[in-house]
Amino acid sequence: MLPETPFASLTRYPPGAPLLFCLPYAGGDVSAFWAWKQAFDGVFDVRVVMLPGREGRVAEPGALSPELIARSIAAHTGTPYSIYGHSMGGRVAFEVVRELRRLGVRAPECLYVGAAHPPERQETLGRWTGLGDDDLIEELIHRLDAPADLRTQPELKALLIPALRTDMEWLRHYRFARQEPLDVPIIAFAGAHDREVAHPGMLAWARHTSSTFRLHTLDAAHLFLTTHADQVARTIADGPHRGLAADEVHVWLADLDELPELCAAVEELSPKEAARAARFRQEDQRRRFVGRSVLLRRLLGEYGIEPGAGGPRTLPGGEAGGESGAGHSLSHSGGLVLVALAAGRVGAALERFRPLADEQSFFDGVLDERERDEYAGLPEELRLPSALRTWTAKEAVSRATGDGPRVDPALFGFAGQRPGATWVPEVAPEAAQQAGQLAEWLAEWRVTHLPLGRATAAIAARPPRFLLRFETVRQGRLVRPGVEAAG
Repeated sequence: MLPETPFASLTRYPPGAPLLFCLPYAGGDVSAFWAWKQAFDGVFDVRVVMLPGREGRVAEPGALSPELIARSIAAHTGTPYSIYGHSMGGRVAFEVVRELRRLGVRAPECLYVGAAHPPERQETLGRWTGLGDDDLIEELIHRLDAPADLRTQPELKALLIPALRTDMEWLRHYRFARQEPLDVPIIAFAGAHDREVAHPGMLAWARHTSSTFRLHTLDAAHLFLTTHADQVARTIADGPHRGLAADEVHVWLADLDELPELCAAVEELSPKEAARAARFRQEDQRRRFVGRSVLLRRLLGEYGIEPGAGGPRTLPGGEAGGESGAGHSLSHSGGLVLVALAAGRVGAALERFRPLADEQSFFDGVLDERERDEYAGLPEELRLPSALRTWTAKEAVSRATGDGPRVDPALFGFAGQRPGATWVPEVAPEAAQQAGQLAEWLAEWRVTHLPLGRATAAIAARPPRFLLRFETVRQGRLVRPGVEAAG
C-alpha cells in the first residue's frame, strides 16, 4: 500500500470550509506558510503538504513524489479545494493537478503558482546539484533572496541542506511531458524584483490551462510569501480589485475566434461603429471588428470609464476620456486582441508570429542602421522573432506618446538591448540632428515585452517600473447583463 503524505493544518475554519493545499519552495517546510495562519482564518482550511526530509519526516528516505501527494489529496476532494505552490512548489503542484486528472477525481477550483518558472523551462536549482553547501547557500542568498543569516547559523543549515538537496534531485530529473492543458483556472503571482523568475516569463503558464489565467505582480522579491503574505492571501480570498493603482498596468488578452458572443453583439456598437462594421466585405473581418469594439467597451465599463457616443474615446497618448483619468491602448493581430489600461499614458503593441511575404523589406522598414547591423549577425531562425520584438517595442512607445505629434518609429531604436530586460528607447544616429529634445523625452519610457507563445507583445509606460496584471478573456467572461456565462 502506498504511504500517505501528511498535511499540517494551519487555520481555524468552519465545518465544510474549502481546502487550500500548499506546497513550499525547495527546502521549505510548514514554516514557509506561517504568515497565513491568521490571513485565512475562517475562510480556508489551509493544509501544508509535509514533504520528505523535514519536520516530522526528517528521517524518512525517499524522493519527492507528486503522485503520492495527489493520492493523498484525492482522499479529500469531496470538499471544494484549491492548490498553491511557491517556486519549486508551483511545478510540483502542476504535476499534482495532472495526476489528479489522471485519477479521475474532482479537479481543484484553482491552481495558484507563485514565483515559479513554467514547467517547460529548466529550474536553476536543478543545475546547482554539484555545488558545495557553502556555495549553495551563497546562491540562495544572491539569486533567491534567502536570509543572509543562513551563513552564520549552522543548525539552520543542517536542517535546510538535506531537504534542499532532496528537492534539487527531483528538479534535476524532472522532464516536462506535453499533455492537454488543464481545465483549471491558473492564477500566478510574481515579484517585480525577483532575480530568478522574471514576471513576464510567468505568462507562459497561460498555455497550460484551457480555462482563465491571471498574473499579479507584487512589489517584492522571490520569497514574497514572507514579505507580502497578506496581499497574496487577500487576492486569493477576495479576487482581484478592479481599480488601477498609480504604478499598475492591467493587460487583457483575448482570442476573438474563441469568443463568438462578443463578436455577435452588434447591438452594443455605437452608430458610428455599426456603420464602420457594415463596410467590411469579409465576414471574419467584420466579426473581429465587432468583437474588438465590444471587448474594449465592456472592459472600460469594468473600470468605470464611460465610452462616448461614437465609441470608446481616446485622447492623445492613450489617455481615455472620462473622469477616471485612466489611459488605454488596444492592439490586434489576426483574431488576437491586447488591451492595456493604466492610470496615465500607456501603449500596447501585439504581433502574431507568422511568415512574411517579404522579410527583407520588413526589416529595412522597421530597423534603424544599428539594428540592421545587429540582426544581420543573427541565425536566420531568430531574425524574424527578434525583429518583431523590436517592432512591437517601437509601436508601443509610438502609441503611448502624446506630447505633440506621434513619434516616428524611424527616429528611435533599441540596438544592443537584450531580450528579457526592460528596454529604453534611444534616438537613432541618423536622426540625431533633427531629434532636438526627443532623446531626453524618450528616455522616460520603459518597454516590457510579453512573451505570448504564438505572438509577442510590448507595453510602454512612463514610470521607471510598473506592476503588471495580466488576464486572459475566456467565453463567459465579461458577459453583458442577462447573458448566461458559457464557461
